[in-house]
Amino acid sequence: MIVGDGPDRERLESLASGLNGQVEFTGRIDGDRLVDLYARCLAVYYAPVDEDYGMVPFEAFLSGKPVVTTVDAGGPLEVVHDGETGLVVEPEAAGVARACAALVADPGRARTLGEAGKAIAERITWDACIEALLS
Repeated sequence: MIVGDGPDRERLESLASGLNGQVEFTGRIDGDRLVDLYARCLAVYYAPVDEDYGMVPFEAFLSGKPVVTTVDAGGPLEVVHDGETGLVVEPEAAGVARACAALVADPGRARTLGEAGKAIAERITWDACIEALLS
């Protein structure tokens, strides 16, 4: 499932057209549906190119899900640590596929990575931010 929109959507839909409907492009969705999708997934793939920060990893972590991202993602690498809170791979289809297959083969590991991410995300609060600014 591909959630959201972007400049690459048309190209990606064209690539996925030969997959017999195995890939769904949702476009933008409301918050309730997003929460439901996070709750039901095994992991979240999020690999922007040189993103400033990105909230997707935190949303995934708060749902207890690990994040698969790439070495050129930028800001997400501040919280997505390979083998700790997710998997970080080269920006190529084969590497992403191997990472996803590894998590499917070992859902216990996916849970462990997601729980570690959740511990990080739960520390990001307004109170913690204000405390850091005042210290």
